[in-house]
Amino acid sequence: MNGVKRPCAKGIMMALVGLSLTVPGSAKETAVQGTQGYRDEINRPPEPYKGPPRTGLQVYAYRCAACHDRTTQGAPMPGDDIEWGLRARQGMKVLMEHTINGYKQLLMPPRGGCGNCSDAELKAAVVYMLEKSGAEPPES
Repeated sequence: MNGVKRPCAKGIMMALVGLSLTVPGSAKETAVQGTQGYRDEINRPPEPYKGPPRTGLQVYAYRCAACHDRTTQGAPMPGDDIEWGLRARQGMKVLMEHTINGYKQLLMPPRGGCGNCSDAELKAAVVYMLEKSGAEPPES
């Protein structure tokens, strides 16, 4: 046909089979760097934080602001005295349970999405948002 040579299906299949067969430890084996997909990415443990303890403002800017700066899915913004006042009345124990374990079917992710934040750093971020809103941080 028009003098165009087309590769035969058998030749293509042999080439593909040859590419897919590698023997572990052989010279043809190459390591794949990086992620193997979204599932591996979301299940990979966070890199441990090795610096000094972060302040509430630093943790807020690092993770919390992604949702709380724009009221994503109902996340109250710092400065919203009504919403944060309601939350402060629940007590610090409830606020920290929601922060650490997540809230409302993961609209608030566990640990606020900061897998490498300590409990003390997360508490500092909650206190930062409460104080920024004029709400008194609860005792318990």
